[in-house]
Amino acid sequence: MKLNIGCGVSQMEGYVNLDKNVHGQEVLRDVLNGLPFDDNKFDEVYTSHFMEHIPAGVELYFVLSEIWRVCKDGATFIIRVPHSDTHEAFFPDHLSWWNEAMVRAVIADPYQRDSNYFYNFELVSMERSGIELHVILKAKIG
Repeated sequence: MKLNIGCGVSQMEGYVNLDKNVHGQEVLRDVLNGLPFDDNKFDEVYTSHFMEHIPAGVELYFVLSEIWRVCKDGATFIIRVPHSDTHEAFFPDHLSWWNEAMVRAVIADPYQRDSNYFYNFELVSMERSGIELHVILKAKIG
């Protein structure tokens, strides 16, 4: 099972496509209301130009914990976001700004483990490609 969060019009075959706006996808849902799936359901979660629309802070912790919750142990979590050193990162509807330091902080933040929003991801790879930062994380359950 694979999940494409924030799919918009870019729906992917072989994935459960989810977006908060109607684009003909399988699941209509705002992730800030939680993901409507059982725990440990997906082998892969894919996001492209989605995470920057989540505010840095409690909302980001919540979304990351929801993604981690629906991941199986060892699941791949793919993030594609505009890099913060590009003007595309600062479009008015972008609410968090991503670069290598942000990714490392998100996965290593010791404070989130003491909150209501637990997640545990390991960095597999991170590279810059044009305006984008491509990140692959691995879910660690238990």
